Parts: sequence; C-alpha cells; structure tokens
Amino acid sequence: MKPTVCIVEDNDQLREALVELLNSEFEITALENGTRLMGYLEIKLPDLILLDIMLPFPLDGFTILRLLKNNELLSAIPVILMSAINSEDKITEGLELGANDYVVKPFKSNNLFLKIKNQISLHKGKEAAIEKSKLQKANHFIESPSNGFKKKFDAIMDEISDNTNISIEEISAKMLMSVSTFERWMKKIYGTSPRKYILSYKLSKAEIMLRQNLGSVKDIAYLLGFNSVSYFCSSFKEKYGKSPLNYIKN
Repeated sequence: MKPTVCIVEDNDQLREALVELLNSEFEITALENGTRLMGYLEIKLPDLILLDIMLPFPLDGFTILRLLKNNELLSAIPVILMSAINSEDKITEGLELGANDYVVKPFKSNNLFLKIKNQISLHKGKEAAIEKSKLQKANHFIESPSNGFKKKFDAIMDEISDNTNISIEEISAKMLMSVSTFERWMKKIYGTSPRKYILSYKLSKAEIMLRQNLGSVKDIAYLLGFNSVSYFCSSFKEKYGKSPLNYIKN
C-alpha cells in the first residue's frame, strides 16, 4: 500500500503539478484550503501533510500547524511547510511551531520527493519503536506462568558455571517448588527432565569452550562439574557425534 500524502495548496496549477509529481509513489489527497483539511482529518489521518503557508482566511498555514500540534491525535503527523517566502524568520517560526521541514518555492522536484520519503520513513520508524516499547511493557507486567518459570530457570542456569555441583533439590528450592513440581514444569516446557536438560546445557558450554581452546578436555570436564572424564567424553560424543578430542581436531 502506498503511503498517504495530503497536499494543501490554494494555487490550482501548483496543486495539480504536485499531484502529478507525487502520485506515482504516494496516495495523494489534494485540498485547496485549511477548512477542507480539518474536515478531511476527521475522517482519515495521512502519513504526511504538505502544507502551504499562504492559505486563504481563516486558516493560514501557521494557524493550521498550531491546531495540529496542539491536538494529541494529530500532533504526530509529519508536516512539511511550503512557501514562496524565503525568509529566515518565517522558516524559524515554522520549525518552532513543530514543522518537520520547510521548502521554498520554486523547489527542485527531486528534493521535495526525497524530503517526503525521508519524513514518512522516520515517522513509521518512530511508530514501530513506540509499539515495540508498549509490547515489551505489556509483556513485563502481564507475564505468563511459563515465561516466569523460564526467566527464573534461565537465571539459575547462568549460575551453574559458578556452582557446578548444584543439585536438582537446590534448583527446586531456588524455584520455590518441590522437586516433583519442578520436574513436571520442566517436562511441560522443555519436554525433558531437569537432569537431561542440565547435562545438555553443560555440554553446550563445553562445546563453546573446546571451540575457543579455553582448556584441555580434562580441565573443561571438571570445570563444568563432571566427576568422570570418560562420562563427559561419552556424553559429548552422543550429543555432537564426535569425541571432544576429535571435535577439537576438526
């Protein structure tokens, strides 16, 4: 779907020229005064407004801009002002009122086209970031039991390298659960028992350590809490299809 641009320009010839220039890339609504614009905005919100400053009474461009920026629903719509007045004071006034950009007539068609595309892109990026932030906040405050379990358990798993001899009973206590309840949750969420999951987790850490040459096979096995190097090697081979030594060589 094309982005929507509303052109507000009282000069018929220029308004038609702008429509012809922009309608290949944008869905255009062209209006001749501010009164029609305010009526249009009650029905539809465009992605951008291209607004002439010198519009007929009672709504000139600056008055419209004030109305837009003081309206919570309309204030986020990007506005590019157009004017034949190349005055630093007028440009500054427009920007201070909240205009996103200002173009002086006559303007280069390509420059105007790029300004419109850039402003729409920036606006959509901001909208996406706001929606993402809202979703993250909602997920934080409305968290499912499964997500709560995973967060707690993941935090405990991060501690395992510092306490390699931690038991299932100790993990259950940290989770504020009985062993049987903890095992049921593990089966429900991860499809396996706590012991098998922890073994797989440790083997994954071992694979990273071996790949990065962070110690010998024996050192890594003991560092990760394996009391038997042979058990570590057989478990590693079962998961990765190669012994730790062969894995390092390859």
